[in-house]
Amino acid sequence: MPMLELTLCTLGCAALCYTLGRYNRAATIARWHFVLNLPARRALAALRGQMELDAALARQALDAADRALQTGRTKEAIDVLRAALGVLEEASADRLTRLRGMRVYSRMVRAIQPLPAPTGAVYRTRKLRVLGSLAGFGYRLLVGGAERFRLWLTMLGFGVKIVLHGARNSTAAAAQAPRARRPWRQFEDGLSDFATLDASHLTAFEALSASLAAIDSSRRVRVWDSIVNP
Repeated sequence: MPMLELTLCTLGCAALCYTLGRYNRAATIARWHFVLNLPARRALAALRGQMELDAALARQALDAADRALQTGRTKEAIDVLRAALGVLEEASADRLTRLRGMRVYSRMVRAIQPLPAPTGAVYRTRKLRVLGSLAGFGYRLLVGGAERFRLWLTMLGFGVKIVLHGARNSTAAAAQAPRARRPWRQFEDGLSDFATLDASHLTAFEALSASLAAIDSSRRVRVWDSIVNP
């Protein structure tokens, strides 16, 4: 009987949290949009431009490496692939630093613009699909906006590390067997997933920016520059 009661209590608490966590997200976000001020919009545009540049550089390097491989220039192909990995490593370090900063700044606000529930369906690699699915499940059991936001940041941080780890392994495998297509495909999948993570990163940054803009201006300390350029 005690075990049955404990099980029923657990299931009841989970159902209650899930029910309390439901809300009209579209209406809630519409109420937040008006507080995003000009400095925040500029910071968001600057961050988006930086991420687009990183993605373009990595994609260009991967395409150049693939062209070199197709024309028999194996050594050049591997060198250029390593250059693409270098772009990804620098971008990953930037993302992880900013995510840590966003976590700190998220504690300055009482309410945070809601984010959609994470999902694994948008990713190509298996580990990221599992990570997104687990985060989505945990998200639905949380009620507080701040806790949900920090769960998002945690998922993004793990996602960046997974992509970087996979890219390093793919580069090493391609160096050992340049003609094998699997390492190249895995690197490309990781690059695509990194772009998906960046889109979520921007969404989280916009939500935090709106939330910070809503607090008293005397408490703000140029957080935009601090977060965009960690």
